[in-house]
Amino acid sequence: MMIIIRASIMISVVFYLYFIINLLLINHYREPTQTYEKGPTPYELFLVIPVLNEEQVITKTIARLSKSLAQLPSTIRAQIIAVDDDSTDHSLLMLTQSSSPYLQILHRAGNQRVGKGAVLNTAVQYIHKTLATTADTHQAVIGVLDADAFMTTTDLIRVLARFEQEPQLAMLQTSVSIYNQSNWLTKMQNFEFMGVNNATQQLRNRLGQGIASGNGQFVRLDLALKNPWGNSLLEDLEFTLRTWLLGGTRTTFDHTLVVQQEAIEQLRPFFRQRVRWCQGAVQCMRYLPALWHSGRLNHFQKLDTTFWILMPISGCVVPLTSLTTLMVLVSRSVQHWQSGWHHLVIGTLLAIALTAYLVLAALYQRNCTTVKQPVRFMTAIKQSLSFQAFLLIISLTPYVAIYRQLRGHTTWAKTRHGTTRATQYADSDLKRSY
Repeated sequence: MMIIIRASIMISVVFYLYFIINLLLINHYREPTQTYEKGPTPYELFLVIPVLNEEQVITKTIARLSKSLAQLPSTIRAQIIAVDDDSTDHSLLMLTQSSSPYLQILHRAGNQRVGKGAVLNTAVQYIHKTLATTADTHQAVIGVLDADAFMTTTDLIRVLARFEQEPQLAMLQTSVSIYNQSNWLTKMQNFEFMGVNNATQQLRNRLGQGIASGNGQFVRLDLALKNPWGNSLLEDLEFTLRTWLLGGTRTTFDHTLVVQQEAIEQLRPFFRQRVRWCQGAVQCMRYLPALWHSGRLNHFQKLDTTFWILMPISGCVVPLTSLTTLMVLVSRSVQHWQSGWHHLVIGTLLAIALTAYLVLAALYQRNCTTVKQPVRFMTAIKQSLSFQAFLLIISLTPYVAIYRQLRGHTTWAKTRHGTTRATQYADSDLKRSY
């Protein structure tokens, strides 16, 4: 029994130290705000939207994006490529009813819905063979947006400006914010994306390279042709890892640009989404030997990526060891209050936790202000404290993810968007089937 307790304490101490070091790093290495202006070089922009049963949001998304594209300068020629993955609702029908002059529709009929990666590869091949036959593939950029996503004209221009000014830049990931903060769960997702994830990505930018997060991911066409998306349930991470292994280019995160998306409002579909993400990390573990043997990555990238990919395993162990350690500390503190030191350890841990809440709140407020979505500091503190309950929910996902992977359950559990269901639509012909 003592061996188990000592092992639990040791594991908890190691991961608590990792947490403290990571917190110090993300607070110290903050990205400066820079301005990029689009030059005279002509660029092609293709916004690819995977569509699978998105009838509740797709019409609004196409309309808003089309409005943004209409205001782009003449140096950017843009189109929207909506790829319907054999939807069973009215998504395809609604797409064909769109009057957007920027919209191209592809329909993947009779497929097995093997995942987002296959949908993106369909779009890339279509663009290469049809829309960009005469384009310079280094000056053609593919933007991956979810069916509920929206970006402003200003941010789209700045995305292309970065590619124009940085020839080595192969992939750019924007920050992600939530526009439907209607309940506690949606607000916590915004805190996660704009606070913790945003700050972590800024750290990666300073010490290594940014990682793609799917929605708001922009890549050059030549990279997409050379490095197709895989079928991992976390296809954005897999794409990033393969890009790193290819070498010769740079992947980055820009915290000043933002893609707005819809958060999941109910607990069950939210949990299903996070299990899928967690299982995707499990599937990417096979890349770790190649990453460590590669001379193209620095030590920070290797360590950071390893910790992140192994989270499903550590996520199964650390909560149990932490709970054991806490019980031991509380028990011994009660028994030896006058002469023991355990109560001092508990007090120190509480002080560190409170400091962490304040730091995360400050980072969240700063990141939101950068993209002109300001929040009050007291609101940020309340959300930072409440975020711990959110983490407790997520802490259950590794157990389910590893169970599914061991059982071979690797189907793509698509996130559903929208809260109201559309009913009647007139018939319409397809614009294009591919």
